[in-house]
Amino acid sequence: MKLRIIFYVLALFFGTTNVYSQKTDKYTWWNSMETNINFIEGQAWPNSVNSKFDRLPIRAENLVRKPLWNLSKHAAGLSIRFFSDAKEIIVKYKVNGNYAMPHMPTTGVSGVDLYAKNGNGEWKWYRGNYSFNDTIVYHYKNINPKEQYHNKGREYQLFLPLYNSINSLKIGFPKEAEFKILPVRKEKPIVVYGTSIAQGACASRSGMAWTNILQRKMDRPLINLAFSGNGRLESEMIDLIAEIDAKIYVLDCLPNLSPSKTRTIEEVYQRIISSVET
Repeated sequence: MKLRIIFYVLALFFGTTNVYSQKTDKYTWWNSMETNINFIEGQAWPNSVNSKFDRLPIRAENLVRKPLWNLSKHAAGLSIRFFSDAKEIIVKYKVNGNYAMPHMPTTGVSGVDLYAKNGNGEWKWYRGNYSFNDTIVYHYKNINPKEQYHNKGREYQLFLPLYNSINSLKIGFPKEAEFKILPVRKEKPIVVYGTSIAQGACASRSGMAWTNILQRKMDRPLINLAFSGNGRLESEMIDLIAEIDAKIYVLDCLPNLSPSKTRTIEEVYQRIISSVET
Protein backbone atom coordinates (compact mmCIF):
# COMPACT_ATOMS: atom_id res chain seq x y z
CA MET A 1 0.00 0.00 0.00
CA LYS A 2 2.82 2.40 0.91
CA LEU A 3 4.63 1.60 -2.33
CA ARG A 4 1.46 2.33 -4.29
CA ILE A 5 1.08 5.74 -2.56
CA ILE A 6 4.72 6.57 -3.24
CA PHE A 7 4.25 5.61 -6.89
CA TYR A 8 1.20 7.91 -7.25
CA VAL A 9 3.03 10.81 -5.58
CA LEU A 10 6.04 10.41 -7.90
CA ALA A 11 3.79 10.12 -10.93
CA LEU A 12 1.94 13.28 -9.94
CA PHE A 13 5.21 15.15 -9.33
CA PHE A 14 6.82 14.23 -12.65
CA GLY A 15 3.58 14.80 -14.53
CA THR A 16 3.20 18.28 -13.05
CA THR A 17 6.86 19.06 -13.70
CA ASN A 18 6.49 18.00 -17.32
CA VAL A 19 3.41 20.16 -17.85
CA TYR A 20 5.12 23.15 -16.23
CA SER A 21 8.22 22.58 -18.35
CA GLN A 22 6.17 22.47 -21.54
CA LYS A 23 4.38 25.64 -20.53
CA THR A 24 7.55 27.61 -19.78
CA ASP A 25 9.43 26.30 -22.81
CA LYS A 26 6.67 27.34 -25.18
CA TYR A 27 7.97 30.89 -25.62
CA THR A 28 11.08 32.74 -26.68
CA TRP A 29 11.78 35.87 -24.64
CA TRP A 30 13.35 39.12 -25.80
CA ASN A 31 14.85 41.01 -22.84
CA SER A 32 15.08 44.78 -23.19
CA MET A 33 17.79 45.02 -20.55
CA GLU A 34 20.11 42.79 -22.59
CA THR A 35 19.76 44.70 -25.85
CA ASN A 36 22.44 47.18 -26.88
CA ILE A 37 20.85 48.61 -30.04
CA ASN A 38 18.93 51.89 -29.87
CA PHE A 39 15.34 50.61 -29.86
CA ILE A 40 13.38 53.01 -27.62
CA GLU A 41 11.30 55.46 -29.65
CA GLY A 42 10.81 58.85 -28.04
CA GLN A 43 14.21 59.35 -26.39
CA ALA A 44 16.18 62.46 -27.29
CA TRP A 45 19.38 61.38 -25.50
CA PRO A 46 19.42 57.57 -25.80
CA ASN A 47 23.13 57.21 -25.11
CA SER A 48 23.24 59.58 -22.14
CA VAL A 49 20.52 58.32 -19.81
CA ASN A 50 21.08 56.90 -16.33
CA SER A 51 18.41 54.19 -16.67
CA LYS A 52 17.37 52.64 -19.97
CA PHE A 53 13.83 54.13 -19.99
CA ASP A 54 14.64 57.68 -18.76
CA ARG A 55 13.60 60.74 -20.75
CA LEU A 56 16.34 63.21 -19.78
CA PRO A 57 20.14 62.79 -19.92
CA ILE A 58 21.94 62.10 -16.66
CA ARG A 59 23.60 65.56 -16.67
CA ALA A 60 20.13 67.13 -16.38
CA GLU A 61 19.90 65.93 -12.78
CA ASN A 62 22.12 68.85 -11.76
CA LEU A 63 20.33 71.32 -14.04
CA VAL A 64 16.60 70.92 -13.43
CA ARG A 65 14.50 70.96 -10.26
CA LYS A 66 14.17 67.65 -8.42
CA PRO A 67 10.39 67.24 -8.99
CA LEU A 68 10.95 67.60 -12.74
CA TRP A 69 13.90 65.19 -12.65
CA ASN A 70 11.78 62.58 -10.86
CA LEU A 71 9.03 62.93 -13.47
CA SER A 72 11.59 62.45 -16.25
CA LYS A 73 11.90 58.86 -15.04
CA HIS A 74 8.33 58.22 -16.21
CA ALA A 75 8.16 56.48 -19.59
CA ALA A 76 5.57 58.86 -21.08
CA GLY A 77 5.80 58.88 -24.87
CA LEU A 78 8.35 56.07 -25.03
CA SER A 79 7.55 53.04 -27.16
CA ILE A 80 9.07 49.91 -28.67
CA ARG A 81 8.57 49.00 -32.32
CA PHE A 82 8.91 45.43 -33.58
CA PHE A 83 7.90 43.12 -36.41
CA SER A 84 6.26 39.76 -35.79
CA ASP A 85 4.00 37.12 -37.26
CA ALA A 86 3.20 35.75 -33.78
CA LYS A 87 -0.36 34.74 -32.94
CA GLU A 88 0.32 35.40 -29.27
CA ILE A 89 2.42 38.10 -27.55
CA ILE A 90 3.20 38.46 -23.83
CA VAL A 91 4.69 41.56 -22.21
CA LYS A 92 6.15 41.27 -18.71
CA TYR A 93 7.64 44.23 -16.86
CA LYS A 94 8.23 45.82 -13.48
CA VAL A 95 7.72 49.43 -12.44
CA ASN A 96 9.00 51.50 -9.54
CA GLY A 97 6.00 53.58 -8.50
CA ASN A 98 2.38 53.10 -7.45
CA TYR A 99 0.24 51.38 -10.04
CA ALA A 100 -2.59 53.94 -10.01
CA MET A 101 -3.53 57.45 -8.87
CA PRO A 102 -6.80 58.62 -7.30
CA HIS A 103 -7.78 60.43 -10.51
CA MET A 104 -6.26 58.09 -13.12
CA PRO A 105 -6.70 54.34 -13.72
CA THR A 106 -3.99 51.72 -13.38
CA THR A 107 -4.06 50.99 -17.10
CA GLY A 108 -3.20 54.62 -17.85
CA VAL A 109 -0.66 55.18 -15.09
CA SER A 110 1.23 51.88 -15.36
CA GLY A 111 -0.18 49.97 -18.34
CA VAL A 112 1.23 49.33 -21.79
CA ASP A 113 -0.71 49.57 -25.05
CA LEU A 114 -0.17 47.52 -28.22
CA TYR A 115 -0.95 48.73 -31.74
CA ALA A 116 -0.20 47.22 -35.14
CA LYS A 117 -0.10 48.81 -38.58
CA ASN A 118 -1.95 46.89 -41.28
CA GLY A 119 -1.18 46.73 -44.99
CA ASN A 120 -3.18 49.91 -45.64
CA GLY A 121 -1.18 51.88 -43.08
CA GLU A 122 -4.03 51.91 -40.57
CA TRP A 123 -3.39 51.36 -36.88
CA LYS A 124 -5.13 48.47 -35.16
CA TRP A 125 -5.45 48.37 -31.36
CA TYR A 126 -5.11 45.04 -29.57
CA ARG A 127 -6.97 44.24 -26.37
CA GLY A 128 -4.83 42.29 -23.93
CA ASN A 129 -5.61 40.45 -20.72
CA TYR A 130 -3.61 42.04 -17.94
CA SER A 131 -2.66 41.47 -14.30
CA PHE A 132 -0.98 43.96 -11.98
CA ASN A 133 1.06 41.97 -9.50
CA ASP A 134 4.72 42.24 -8.53
CA THR A 135 5.38 41.67 -12.24
CA ILE A 136 2.85 43.29 -14.57
CA VAL A 137 1.72 41.00 -17.40
CA TYR A 138 -0.14 41.85 -20.60
CA HIS A 139 -1.16 38.79 -22.64
CA TYR A 140 -2.36 39.25 -26.22
CA LYS A 141 -4.02 36.14 -27.66
CA ASN A 142 -5.71 35.03 -30.90
CA ILE A 143 -3.78 37.52 -33.01
CA ASN A 144 -4.31 37.17 -36.74
CA PRO A 145 -1.09 38.50 -38.27
CA LYS A 146 -2.14 37.84 -41.87
CA GLU A 147 -2.62 40.70 -44.33
CA GLN A 148 -4.66 40.77 -47.50
CA TYR A 149 -1.41 41.42 -49.37
CA HIS A 150 0.90 38.94 -47.58
CA ASN A 151 1.23 36.48 -44.69
CA LYS A 152 4.52 37.72 -43.27
CA GLY A 153 3.26 39.54 -40.16
CA ARG A 154 2.85 43.10 -38.98
CA GLU A 155 4.72 46.08 -37.61
CA TYR A 156 3.84 46.70 -33.94
CA GLN A 157 4.28 49.62 -31.59
CA LEU A 158 4.12 49.06 -27.84
CA PHE A 159 3.44 52.26 -25.89
CA LEU A 160 4.92 52.32 -22.39
CA PRO A 161 3.43 53.62 -19.09
CA LEU A 162 2.58 57.32 -18.87
CA TYR A 163 3.13 57.89 -15.16
CA ASN A 164 5.55 55.20 -14.01
CA SER A 165 9.17 54.22 -14.51
CA ILE A 166 10.25 50.82 -15.83
CA ASN A 167 13.12 48.83 -14.35
CA SER A 168 12.73 45.67 -16.47
CA LEU A 169 10.74 44.57 -19.52
CA LYS A 170 10.65 41.51 -21.74
CA ILE A 171 8.45 40.32 -24.60
CA GLY A 172 7.53 36.68 -25.16
CA PHE A 173 6.28 35.00 -28.33
CA PRO A 174 5.83 31.40 -29.51
CA LYS A 175 9.09 29.72 -30.46
CA GLU A 176 8.00 29.13 -34.05
CA ALA A 177 7.12 32.81 -34.58
CA GLU A 178 9.29 35.47 -36.13
CA PHE A 179 10.14 38.47 -33.96
CA LYS A 180 12.43 41.39 -34.77
CA ILE A 181 13.02 44.60 -32.83
CA LEU A 182 12.96 47.61 -35.15
CA PRO A 183 15.55 50.38 -34.74
CA VAL A 184 14.55 53.94 -33.94
CA ARG A 185 13.32 55.87 -36.97
CA LYS A 186 15.62 58.52 -38.46
CA GLU A 187 12.99 61.17 -39.26
CA LYS A 188 13.19 64.42 -37.34
CA PRO A 189 10.82 64.14 -34.37
CA ILE A 190 7.98 66.25 -33.08
CA VAL A 191 9.06 67.56 -29.65
CA VAL A 192 6.39 68.39 -27.07
CA TYR A 193 7.24 70.30 -23.88
CA GLY A 194 4.28 70.69 -21.57
CA THR A 195 2.31 69.82 -18.46
CA SER A 196 0.32 66.86 -17.16
CA ILE A 197 -2.04 67.22 -20.12
CA ALA A 198 0.79 66.42 -22.53
CA GLN A 199 2.38 63.82 -20.27
CA GLY A 200 -0.81 61.80 -20.57
CA ALA A 201 -3.27 62.72 -17.82
CA CYS A 202 -5.81 61.31 -17.57
CA ALA A 203 -5.87 58.80 -20.42
CA SER A 204 -7.33 55.38 -19.70
CA ARG A 205 -4.57 53.73 -21.75
CA SER A 206 -1.08 54.89 -22.67
CA GLY A 207 -1.84 54.82 -26.39
CA MET A 208 -4.67 57.30 -25.84
CA ALA A 209 -2.49 60.17 -24.57
CA TRP A 210 -2.94 62.91 -27.16
CA THR A 211 0.79 62.95 -27.89
CA ASN A 212 0.70 59.24 -28.76
CA ILE A 213 -2.42 59.72 -30.88
CA LEU A 214 -0.61 62.51 -32.74
CA GLN A 215 2.41 60.27 -33.24
CA ARG A 216 0.25 57.63 -34.96
CA LYS A 217 -1.69 60.20 -37.01
CA MET A 218 1.51 61.81 -38.29
CA ASP A 219 3.41 58.51 -38.53
CA ARG A 220 6.46 60.31 -37.16
CA PRO A 221 8.64 59.97 -34.03
CA LEU A 222 7.53 62.14 -31.12
CA ILE A 223 9.52 63.07 -28.02
CA ASN A 224 7.36 63.72 -24.96
CA LEU A 225 9.07 66.15 -22.58
CA ALA A 226 5.97 66.96 -20.55
CA PHE A 227 6.11 66.95 -16.76
CA SER A 228 3.00 66.98 -14.60
CA GLY A 229 2.73 70.32 -12.77
CA ASN A 230 6.23 71.26 -13.89
CA GLY A 231 5.93 72.56 -17.44
CA ARG A 232 7.11 76.09 -16.70
CA LEU A 233 9.22 77.14 -19.70
CA GLU A 234 12.31 77.15 -17.51
CA SER A 235 15.52 78.13 -19.29
CA GLU A 236 17.27 74.91 -18.23
CA MET A 237 14.65 72.82 -20.05
CA ILE A 238 14.49 75.16 -23.04
CA ASP A 239 18.27 74.90 -23.48
CA LEU A 240 18.05 71.10 -23.39
CA ILE A 241 15.20 71.04 -25.91
CA ALA A 242 17.17 73.34 -28.21
CA GLU A 243 19.75 70.54 -28.52
CA ILE A 244 17.20 68.36 -30.34
CA ASP A 245 17.08 68.62 -34.13
CA ALA A 246 13.28 68.53 -34.37
CA LYS A 247 10.76 68.88 -37.17
CA ILE A 248 8.63 71.10 -34.94
CA TYR A 249 8.58 72.14 -31.28
CA VAL A 250 5.30 72.30 -29.36
CA LEU A 251 5.38 74.46 -26.21
CA ASP A 252 2.24 73.78 -24.18
CA CYS A 253 3.11 75.09 -20.72
CA LEU A 254 0.45 77.72 -20.03
CA PRO A 255 -1.58 75.48 -17.66
CA ASN A 256 1.42 75.58 -15.26
CA LEU A 257 2.14 79.30 -15.81
CA SER A 258 -0.96 80.99 -14.44
CA PRO A 259 -0.25 84.48 -13.04
CA SER A 260 0.15 84.42 -9.26
CA LYS A 261 1.49 86.47 -6.38
CA THR A 262 5.02 85.57 -7.48
CA ARG A 263 4.47 85.62 -11.27
CA THR A 264 2.84 88.42 -13.25
CA ILE A 265 1.25 88.26 -16.69
CA GLU A 266 4.19 90.25 -18.04
CA GLU A 267 6.67 87.70 -16.65
CA VAL A 268 4.73 84.86 -18.26
CA TYR A 269 4.74 86.75 -21.56
CA GLN A 270 8.48 87.38 -21.42
CA ARG A 271 9.17 83.73 -20.59
CA ILE A 272 7.19 82.65 -23.68
CA ILE A 273 9.05 85.12 -25.93
CA SER A 274 12.45 84.08 -24.56
CA SER A 275 11.65 80.37 -25.04
CA VAL A 276 10.55 80.83 -28.64
CA GLU A 277 13.62 82.94 -29.45
CA THR A 278 15.90 80.24 -28.00
